Amino acid sequence: MATNREYKDSVFSLLFSDPDTLRELYGAIAGVALSPDVPVTINTLEDVLFKGRRR
Repeated sequence: MATNREYKDSVFSLLFSDPDTLRELYGAIAGVALSPDVPVTINTLEDVLFKGRRR
């Protein structure tokens, strides 16, 4: 059975397109608490294909 990568990407994109959710995610990863007035900029790459291996 093939994996539907577009479905997974759309769920991730929808969830993290909200600046408040991104702020919360960053705070959880970095171990800090960010106030709601901290600006968040969302940068989206479109039509990008990565072909390579990690070594």
